[in-house]
Amino acid sequence: MTRRLLPPETMSAGIILSYQCSAECRHCMYACSPKWKEWISEQELDVLLRQIAGKIQPSPYGPNNVSLNHGLHFSGGEPFLDFDLLLKAVELSEELRIPSTFVETNCFWCTSDQVTREKLVALRKAGMKGIMISVNPYYLEFVPFERTERCIRIAQDVFGDNAMVYQANYYQVFKRMGLKGKISIEDYLNLVTNEDLARRVEMFLMGRASYSLSWLYRRYSSEFFLDQSCQPPLLRNWHNHFDNYGNCIPGYCGGVSLGDWHNLYSLYREGMDLSEHPVLSYLMEQDFRGFFRFSHDHGYIENPGGYVSKCHLCVDMRKHLYSLGTFEELGPGEFYSQLE
Repeated sequence: MTRRLLPPETMSAGIILSYQCSAECRHCMYACSPKWKEWISEQELDVLLRQIAGKIQPSPYGPNNVSLNHGLHFSGGEPFLDFDLLLKAVELSEELRIPSTFVETNCFWCTSDQVTREKLVALRKAGMKGIMISVNPYYLEFVPFERTERCIRIAQDVFGDNAMVYQANYYQVFKRMGLKGKISIEDYLNLVTNEDLARRVEMFLMGRASYSLSWLYRRYSSEFFLDQSCQPPLLRNWHNHFDNYGNCIPGYCGGVSLGDWHNLYSLYREGMDLSEHPVLSYLMEQDFRGFFRFSHDHGYIENPGGYVSKCHLCVDMRKHLYSLGTFEELGPGEFYSQLE
């Protein structure tokens, strides 16, 4: 069976310039790490941007404004680890008139006011419309809060209302607590409660977070999750990602590839032959329960300790299937080796 996996227009998209990050954060849905080395090349960036130009919907507030689920964002990993490449990506996007562009960052690079302002002004002059600054206790383990404060202050001056803080409630909490420097999750929990942490953070328990943060959450057996659907995020037409290995990633589902974006026009027109991609076939045609049966038939053994989310169970099954070496839709391969 052939299914068109990508619509001819998409509400929003993200480009993962690299999975390389400034730190090995416990919460990362893509298992980003300093251990990853490869970045997208300028040539391939040009190929990708030209294919999606004209298909990105701007923010409801206009093409010169930004919102989390509209436009085009550059992410990773940490895009500011290769600032020259990020700047080139912005210049190409502006040349192609791609609307509502912004970059995501954890602010590790904001070591001084001068450095921070110079880079943000350079991006704005190149055509970048805004920025999303990440704030939560998991970044606070690795990025001194003073750098986060600096980035927010200067970004608001450079980009105005197009400086987004995610999550703003945590920024206010940290300010009220008078936090300075870095603080581990364990030390942070001495100041708050597990329930407070779980309640305040919008947490996607997928990727590395499924394993490294599982001690914070209650576990359930596989049966608890089997009637939850995977079809909407796999088939949605908004906030999908393209990575530096050529993978079209559905939503936030790291380690799942809908095909090669080098052939994006072909995917638009012809779709993918699901008979050649059984993982996708079971997820899309028989949903999560069917995928569980498929994984079980291929030797997957349930974790007797249970799972903290449907995505935890899914990534654990996919990790097993990847070890069998026969499913090209499970990629990039490095994702599975970086999970724990």
